[in-house]
Amino acid sequence: MNPGLLGRIARRSATRPWLTISLWLALIVTAAASAGTIGNHISSTEINLVTTDSDRAAALNKEFRSSTGEGQFAEQLLVTSHTAASGSPEFEAVLAHAVTALNAIDGVSDVASGDIFVSSSGRSAMVDVTVKADDAVLATAVAAVNATATDEVDAFIAGPETTRVAVTELAQADLARGEGIGIVIALVVLVFVFGAVVAAGIPILVAITSIVIATGLSAVVARILDANGTPIGDTVTVFAGMMGLALGIDYSLLTVQRFREELARGRTVIDAITITGDTANRAVLTSGLVVVASIGGLMLLPQNTFLGIGVAIIAVAVAAISITLFLLPAVLRLVGTRINAWRLPMRHPGETSRGWTRLSAWIVRRPGFAAAAGLTVLGIFMAPLMSLQFAFPSTDAWPDDFVAKRANGVLTQDFGFTDTSTMVAVVGASDAEVSALATAIDNDPGYVGAAIDYRDGAAFIDVHDAFAATDPESASAIDRLRHQIIPAVITSTGAEAFVGGPAATDDDNYDLIASAAPWAVAFILGVTFVLLLVMFRSIVVPLKAILMNLIGTAATFGILVAAFQWGWGEPLGMPAVDGVSPFMPVMIFALVFGLSMDYHVFLLSRIRERYEVTGNTKESVAEGLAKTGPLITGAAFIMIGVFGGFASASIPELAQWGLGLAVGVLLDATIIRILLVPAAMTWLDAANWYLPSWLEWLPRIGHGAAARPAATRAVTEEPVLV
Repeated sequence: MNPGLLGRIARRSATRPWLTISLWLALIVTAAASAGTIGNHISSTEINLVTTDSDRAAALNKEFRSSTGEGQFAEQLLVTSHTAASGSPEFEAVLAHAVTALNAIDGVSDVASGDIFVSSSGRSAMVDVTVKADDAVLATAVAAVNATATDEVDAFIAGPETTRVAVTELAQADLARGEGIGIVIALVVLVFVFGAVVAAGIPILVAITSIVIATGLSAVVARILDANGTPIGDTVTVFAGMMGLALGIDYSLLTVQRFREELARGRTVIDAITITGDTANRAVLTSGLVVVASIGGLMLLPQNTFLGIGVAIIAVAVAAISITLFLLPAVLRLVGTRINAWRLPMRHPGETSRGWTRLSAWIVRRPGFAAAAGLTVLGIFMAPLMSLQFAFPSTDAWPDDFVAKRANGVLTQDFGFTDTSTMVAVVGASDAEVSALATAIDNDPGYVGAAIDYRDGAAFIDVHDAFAATDPESASAIDRLRHQIIPAVITSTGAEAFVGGPAATDDDNYDLIASAAPWAVAFILGVTFVLLLVMFRSIVVPLKAILMNLIGTAATFGILVAAFQWGWGEPLGMPAVDGVSPFMPVMIFALVFGLSMDYHVFLLSRIRERYEVTGNTKESVAEGLAKTGPLITGAAFIMIGVFGGFASASIPELAQWGLGLAVGVLLDATIIRILLVPAAMTWLDAANWYLPSWLEWLPRIGHGAAARPAATRAVTEEPVLV
């Protein structure tokens, strides 16, 4: 046996298993300690890495106005009733109790009965509240006000920070439910795929270890970035958990199953580990590099949210790959033939499924029919894509008890404006220009009640939004304000006006994503092409892989449009929205592209391994599909379980993300990987591995022990059932 580099690494780790495991235990303990500090260096606030117009407005607001600047939250107390009007004993009692409760809280100020605004209907009252910038104080204030509500009169606090805290609570509940569903499904699927409890438990342990190490690595990166003034988003902890579960299981699943196959062929434990390192681990390394490349493209989007996602997933990929290549061989050496312990009846390690054998043989005999069937189904799924619209989810898509939805209903119905407001920060302009600008804004149908706040060196115009931030009319109003109203009024030399607030921020974020997305996609496609070109020494393989993934992604977005924009997912608990979130296309593309490439590499590696021995494309495709089909579908069902648990999440964007990833993985692991790819490879035959002569200088990354003459393999190719 003449193993390659990865085979030698696996063999060396397995030769001294206790030393290997001891070193890894020390690393895991260190990573766990580091992971405990990550909360000190991440931010729940979305931060743009490129300064926008709304960022400049926020900076001026922070510099000149303490009431809404750093250190304080500007919220609103809302008291409303459908049965009692202002002035009635029931209404006035709740209002007085709420104001008294707030005034008694240390950290709450500017709450006075003289500042009460009553709606024209008399059914609602509003009081401005200033809260110390502390989530604990805010939570105390929210609880105190909620306690004053009665069956007849409702009372609650609303505002940007209250909404942020409510979103965080919803996200934590959705994530806990989704991850719980994912772990249960993973255990069931693994036992079914492996047919043995011990073998099924190892990928779960690898996944948990990957999460710990990835979180520890992310904490180190977060500390460095925070020290440089760029705290990454708290999405880092969410994605470290979810993707650690998905990738950790994916990679170890392939390795454990190949080890069991080699044992079933009569190999010794050490030889089985060595061959596994040369074959399965090579596929794992290639897959992991593709995932890193895909997520690297996502990090080109200039927001700390995407930076957090990128850091988390890259850390997970590095951790999962490292564990699979260096630690797992030592674990397999200690487990040895006991890997098949607690086996399910009628299941034999190393045995190829008869069903998958028949399916793969049928596909290579009828590639045209298989491809036509697959493309027809995907074409149907793509059809809704023609009506794709982008829109941030409106408050109507949130649960009825969500604070922003409740506040928006009260404010729009009783006060004539929404729960959001726009702020224009003006510097260098005359008082006459500021006054004229406020009048012009007040006359625009998108705004209500403009008020001027003069500060030393700046002026601020605060105005309520007539339309919700997610309403298309809101975006039109922002556009008029920035490109028509302000240029027409602010004409002094050196004078500047910057527009801020939720609607302006959404508008700026959309522009940032739209401008960076093409570069991110180009990066993902380019790096993936190069990686697959080098790994498989073929220009056809990467081109075909990219084309297949683009088709699958298009079908995925078609289903998203039907489920959310068309409302077809409502019976399943999915919220109906005006359009797909602008964050979704590039995020889902990057994640689905990277994850689906796992399966592509798993299948191609097995096909290429057999082709190097036999030179027969049909036989290689049939065997590759039959051997990897159960693994790919098993791994896919695990990911579908992990991501699908979020499809009915309370947060609309999280629901879109969950369904998008679940559907993307499902389509890739079934229609694309089972029908289209084998059919295309059967058609192309030897052309699959075409490499122009001018690229012969590319390095040869061989299969080591797997790439040996057919005569040598014939002796041990038949499985030995144990």
